[in-house]
Amino acid sequence: MKINHFGALALTSSLVLGSLAGVVATTGASAASVTKITFAYDFPGPDFELTPLVVAQDQGFFKAAGLNVSVVFPPDTSTTTKMLTTGSADIGFVTTTDMGVAVDVGVPILSVANYSMSNNWAMFAKPGTKLDLSNLKSVLKGKRIFSYGDTWTEAMLPFVLRKAGLSANQVHIVTDPTGNDLTDLLAGKVDFSTSTTNYEIPGFVGSKTKGNLVTLLGTKVGAPNIPIWVYAVTKSYAKAHGKNVKAFLSALKKATIWASKNPVKASSEFTKAYPQSGYTPAYNRLGWKLTIPFLTNSHGQYFTQTAGQWNTLAKALKSVKLISKVPAAKLYYTNKFLP
Repeated sequence: MKINHFGALALTSSLVLGSLAGVVATTGASAASVTKITFAYDFPGPDFELTPLVVAQDQGFFKAAGLNVSVVFPPDTSTTTKMLTTGSADIGFVTTTDMGVAVDVGVPILSVANYSMSNNWAMFAKPGTKLDLSNLKSVLKGKRIFSYGDTWTEAMLPFVLRKAGLSANQVHIVTDPTGNDLTDLLAGKVDFSTSTTNYEIPGFVGSKTKGNLVTLLGTKVGAPNIPIWVYAVTKSYAKAHGKNVKAFLSALKKATIWASKNPVKASSEFTKAYPQSGYTPAYNRLGWKLTIPFLTNSHGQYFTQTAGQWNTLAKALKSVKLISKVPAAKLYYTNKFLP
């Protein structure tokens, strides 16, 4: 789902971690006075959605909470949950669809806070392409659609095809977990790409391609308007280290608010923390700017989850046969650790 822009995947996890560890070291916090937390991202390399975490380090919010937070990156987009369950990470960043699939097979994982609050996943096409509800079937039939193979796209794409009156075997889904959807789209290797607007639009702007990127939001074709990303822990970690979870979220909320009010500076801090991420400063700035509106709900709240969002998710996942049953919402989440 995320754009592998300018070779971000070539960056090794140890190099990235060392970059952020340098930020931690500048806080001057004594090792004896802080609690160590390992945070696992959802992607093999860093990108602008890590901005609040970098800000929490750089502005001293983690230090004030008595925390020393390090970041680790999975080898692929399907390993973060495993990192939590094996104890190689304490808190993770995952999609709500990852949560849904994990809970369905009995993985003891729990969402402790929303990151985003709504669904901005979409299908994209090159400038000049007609892509709307009136011509969806004729435009998509037989065409090549890029997918990273992530669970979010696997859950959303069926809603597009259903609206178009097509089955999966009537299109060509090009799955490439280490590819670059936008690059392939602009090069004509695929006819449509799939991603979220906060990732695809900055990449398109940076490509200097003439015209406007054609966008069809998933919510326009019946996909549920629910949060995409959450912070998660295992149930055992939540039970044994609830204070750590609450301290982490408290510091991160302050950082998220600060980064939303100071987007340019926050983006610069991310770029400074990860100079070899493979993303340009301009991409980071625009990506973070486009992310900010999705961080609060209609009441202006950060992080807060609802039973409704999880019920909606579960029903959607079952309708596209990604899970076998619709469990009680309480099996997915808790708000007890929110600041």
